[in-house]
Amino acid sequence: MENLVAPGIDIKKNSTGVICEAENCGSDTFVEVVFIRKVSKLLTGSPKDSFVPIPTFQCSKCGHINKEFIPKI
Repeated sequence: MENLVAPGIDIKKNSTGVICEAENCGSDTFVEVVFIRKVSKLLTGSPKDSFVPIPTFQCSKCGHINKEFIPKI
């Protein structure tokens, strides 16, 4: 797996875990999911409507999406 943290940074000391905010869940594992927004062809100038993927995270145990993960659209 690719190292996602800069060398020399102790991820345990310099980060905090994220917990699912759903009532009675508390899981600390998440899966990546995607919101899809449809953009009118009239706005893009293309012959068809376009789709824009917006990735976020969903609890792997209960499916809840924490408020901080919901994109500001």
